[in-house]
Amino acid sequence: MFVKALLGGVVGSVCSAYHRRPTNVSLALDPPTLDIIMDPTKDIIPIRAVIVGGGYAGSKMAYQLDSMFDVTHIDEKNFYELTNDVIPVITNPWKEDVNPEACRRMMVLHRYYLKRSNVVTGTVTGVDDTQVYLRDGRRVPYDLLILATGERKPFPFQTRERTISGRVQELKRFNEFMQTCKKVAVVGGGPVGTSLAQDLASTRPDMEVHLYHQRAELLPQLPGVCRRHAQEKLASNKNLHLHLSTRVTAVDGFATSATKDSSEQGKGRGAASLPAAHARRVAPPTLSTPSESALVLDRADLPLWRLWLSAIWTPRGVVPDQFTVRYDTLHSEIRSQQSILQQVYYGKQDEVQQCGEVMACGSEQGFDYVFAVSGDTPRPLQWDTPRPTSPNILKEHEMMDGHYRVSTLMQFFGRPNIFALGRCANFPVIRGYGSSDIETRTLFRELNSIVNNPATVFLHSRDGIQLSHMAIPRLHVRLGVDDAVGCTPWSGGMTGVSSVHEFMQDRSYLLKEFQKPVFYKQQDQTKIKQRVSQWLAEEITDVVDFSHC
Repeated sequence: MFVKALLGGVVGSVCSAYHRRPTNVSLALDPPTLDIIMDPTKDIIPIRAVIVGGGYAGSKMAYQLDSMFDVTHIDEKNFYELTNDVIPVITNPWKEDVNPEACRRMMVLHRYYLKRSNVVTGTVTGVDDTQVYLRDGRRVPYDLLILATGERKPFPFQTRERTISGRVQELKRFNEFMQTCKKVAVVGGGPVGTSLAQDLASTRPDMEVHLYHQRAELLPQLPGVCRRHAQEKLASNKNLHLHLSTRVTAVDGFATSATKDSSEQGKGRGAASLPAAHARRVAPPTLSTPSESALVLDRADLPLWRLWLSAIWTPRGVVPDQFTVRYDTLHSEIRSQQSILQQVYYGKQDEVQQCGEVMACGSEQGFDYVFAVSGDTPRPLQWDTPRPTSPNILKEHEMMDGHYRVSTLMQFFGRPNIFALGRCANFPVIRGYGSSDIETRTLFRELNSIVNNPATVFLHSRDGIQLSHMAIPRLHVRLGVDDAVGCTPWSGGMTGVSSVHEFMQDRSYLLKEFQKPVFYKQQDQTKIKQRVSQWLAEEITDVVDFSHC
């Protein structure tokens, strides 16, 4: 009886389910209707924003605009690197359980912190009114163009490696090479040169380090208390020699018999002398073509940086391994400290001692390597080959020193849809991560106001960079493990432990958004397209904004 009841219940449920089943069930998707096909909002082309440059300014802008526009981020490598952290990596002895992890903490894949943006790895060779041209022939169209090309830096602070693993191995090889050097020169007493010289002298007591600086005091951008503290810190190293008020005019590279090619044997020492204007080329420049890079990598008998030197310095393949630094000693003018009354009446004068006429000339021989870190050499975009049909629209905006002339809104004159920020712009401020951070946040605020402001308003100079607010820099210089100097607008000059804490907090701030990204909901592309198109149709750049140039 129980079995009959059970079977009857099962059969009844199956039958009722069969009768309730709809007859038009299909696994195929419903075809699009005519209303969907004819709806113009379904096929709208979003605003295309192209960002050129993968430094801090370019990467920060790509991160901020990721949810607003159709962003294409173009960089020569596929990762972001915090350049200042390269110094302890190349100076301290390499440890397999420490250094690779330290390298990866300062390098972040672009794809990691970008959710919707397109990441393009390549070299930009030119720009016209509508497209960005890459060296490999690709073209990227744009509606908004943001240039953050930065500045030229010497090796190892700039690289042609396109992956993190390749960059780590490159730094490892250079670290091993530095452990064999006995005498090293650093040209430039700015933030990078001061920190590099201190790390080299403190981590390698057996290395003789020479620091050349054209001015009479180190770190001229920082307050006097920071400059004096840094100079005392460096002078405490017995193996570090400070050459202040000394201008490097040339660097000669010599090849010993052990590194000469057979074609150069018996012809004496090969030398390549650089003029004073090109003294920064003492550090190995990066290779210009992929074919040269492949040729270098195939020759494993010499270090990579020495092969770079042979490709640039000597026409017949001689690899220089000894360098001579030629310099001029300048007369320094010592200024007396101003009183408060003098500052009120005459105005505050620059405390940094000025240098004048040449007093003597000299040279120092026997360097195993020379770092040229004088800094601030912009690299504007230029065509590789002449293109008569596509003129270089950025050429007319270049200044004599290579910076781009921009307004306080970071726009080019007559081209409101093209912006330049970071170290390639001509803002008369102390260049660093602090100024780049202010510029990126200001530009994001400008573009965000165009998209989200309900009223039809356009940008004015008061909405852009306020140069008076950037008179006091946000700059920190690391001096070894437990010491630093720095300056911020809210604290003034700092030294010692307080500066170390501020340095670490600032570093965490710079990397926070890249290592722990926060993504926002994508905005309505129809509204963005309408507002930006209206702004581009009516926006003009103000000539008054270029008064700081």
